[in-house]
Amino acid sequence: MVILHIVKHILDTDTLMSDANIVTEPVIALSALIIIPFFGGLAGFFLIASAASNMVSMYRDLEKGKSVRSLIVKQVISGFVLLIFAMICEGFTGYWGALGDFFLNLNNPAATNWAIALWRWNHFETIHAIAWCIIVNGIIHGLLSMKGRWKNRRNLIKSYIIMAFVVVALTLPIWLLVDVMVPGYPFTVLEPKILISTPRIGFESFWEIIRAPFLNVLASPIEPLFPYLAVSFIGSIIGIIISQPKEQIDINFPRKLFLIGLSMFLTGLITVVVVIGNVAVNTGFLVTGDIEPIIDFYFSIVNHGQWTPYYASYIPQFSWLAQFLAVNGFSMILYSILFRLIEFRGASKQFANRSKFIRRFGTIAFTNYNNQWYFFIVWAFTSFILKGTAYAKLQWGGTALVILLTLGFYSLINWLWEKIGYIGSMEWFIRTLTNNLVPVRRARFGPEVKWWQKGQVDAETQFYNAEWIDIVERPEIKPETKEEIVKSRTELRESKLSLTLSLVGLLSIFFFITSIFGLLIAINSRKREGKNNYNKAGLIISIIALVVIVGVFVALSNIKIGVLGLF
Repeated sequence: MVILHIVKHILDTDTLMSDANIVTEPVIALSALIIIPFFGGLAGFFLIASAASNMVSMYRDLEKGKSVRSLIVKQVISGFVLLIFAMICEGFTGYWGALGDFFLNLNNPAATNWAIALWRWNHFETIHAIAWCIIVNGIIHGLLSMKGRWKNRRNLIKSYIIMAFVVVALTLPIWLLVDVMVPGYPFTVLEPKILISTPRIGFESFWEIIRAPFLNVLASPIEPLFPYLAVSFIGSIIGIIISQPKEQIDINFPRKLFLIGLSMFLTGLITVVVVIGNVAVNTGFLVTGDIEPIIDFYFSIVNHGQWTPYYASYIPQFSWLAQFLAVNGFSMILYSILFRLIEFRGASKQFANRSKFIRRFGTIAFTNYNNQWYFFIVWAFTSFILKGTAYAKLQWGGTALVILLTLGFYSLINWLWEKIGYIGSMEWFIRTLTNNLVPVRRARFGPEVKWWQKGQVDAETQFYNAEWIDIVERPEIKPETKEEIVKSRTELRESKLSLTLSLVGLLSIFFFITSIFGLLIAINSRKREGKNNYNKAGLIISIIALVVIVGVFVALSNIKIGVLGLF
C-alpha cells in the first residue's frame, strides 16, 4: 500500500505520458502504469483479512462461553470506535488530512489548509468500510449464533454465501435509491475537491452533515458497503472455515478458494477490457486518437464508484461489476496462494521469522496507514536534493529512492516504537478505549493493570512468539521413515505444490513470482520427499518460466512504446 501510494503521488506521469516522451519510453514503463493502478484497487484484500480475523475472534469468544449479547455489544462498540478514529484520520491526522497537508507544505507551513478537517472527515476509505463491516457482521453473526446455532458452521457458511449474492444483487437498486433521495450523490461538486458526499462543517446544513456518513455507507465514491459488504462476507466465510478444529478443515480449501477467485478474476478482467473498449468508442478515441480519457478512466480503478454511469454518462452500467469481480477475485487468489504456502504447508513459524520486516508494518497497520505523511517528509528532502525544490514530481529513479528511504524510515520508527508497546499509536488509542469500556474486553485484565497499559501492543506475544497455527503439519522425515513417506502419494504435497506454482508462473503474467516459489520448493522437496516426477517437472517448468520472464522483461525494457503505434 505504501509503495503504491508513493508511486501514485510522486511519479511524474504527466511528463511520462506526454506526446514527446511516451513514444520513447520502454514498453515496461507502460506495463507498470497498467499494473500499479490495478494493485491500488485491491482494497478488498484488507477487508477480507479484517473480516476473517474478526470472525476467528468472535468464534473464540463464543467457544469460551461468552454470551451472544456480549459479542454483539463488543462488535458494535469496537466498530463505532474504529469509525470515529477513521474520521479523525481522514480529516485531521492522516496523510491527506490537515496534519498531512502540513507535512506537504514544510517549505511553506503558512500554506497549510487546516480547513481540510471540516470536510474530509467524511471521506470514505477502506478503514471506514472495515469499521462498518465490524458493526454489521457483529450484529448479523450475533443473530445467526443465537440458541447455539453458531456451532453449525455449514449452515452459517450457506447463510453468508446467500447474503453475499444478495448484497451484490442489491447494489444497483441501492445506488438508484440514494440518487433519488439525494440527486447527484455522491459526485456533485460543492467546491473544487469537495463533493456532496463530504459536506463541510459550518457550511452545509446540520441535516446534510448528519446524513452524510450513512449515505456514504450505501454509495460512497470509493468502497461502499454495497457491494463491498459481500467481500466482508467472503472474509467471514474464510474465518468460519479456519476457526474449525484442524482435523475438520478441508485440506483442499486453498485450491477451492483459488478456483473461485480465478473464475471471478478472469470474468472481471475480460469484462474490464470490454468496458475500456466501450469507453474508447464513446469518448471518440477512434476518431480523435485522444487516449487520455481512457487512461484517466482506467487509473480510477481504485475508486469503485467511478466505474458507474453516475460518474460519467459514457461509462457502461455494468462496469462496477467488472471492477468488483476483477480486483476482488485477484485478492482471493492471493489469499489462496498464501494459505497454501503457509498454514496448509506447516510453515507458519518459518514464514513469520523470515518476513519480520513486512509483518512489522502490519502490527500497527492503521497507524502506518495514517502516518503515510512520512513519505511527504522524505519526498520533500529527496526532491530538494535531486531537483533543488521540494515536492517536485520525480521520474522512476527518484521515485524508487523515495520508496527505499520511506520504508527505511518507517522500519526504524516502528522498531523503536515497539519498545514502549506503541503507546500513542492509533491502535493504542482504540485498544485503550475498548479495553476499558467494553465489559468482555475489560474482563481480560487484572486489577493491577493500569488503564493506559490495557492499550499497549505486546510485541513479544503478538509479533515475535505469537500462536503460530499450522492447519497442515509438516511431517518430520527421519532417515528410517523417508523411503516409506516418499512412496506415499498423499505425502508428496511439497512436490505437487512445486509443480502447481511453476505452472501458474509460466501460464500467467500477474503471478510470475510463483515460479520463484515453485523453484525453491522443488529444490527443498527433493531433499524431503526424494526425487519424483512432480518435483522434477516443477524444477524444469519453473526454470523455463524464469527464463521466459527474464526474456520478456529484457524485451519490454528495450522495445519503445512508439513501436506499438498507440500514441
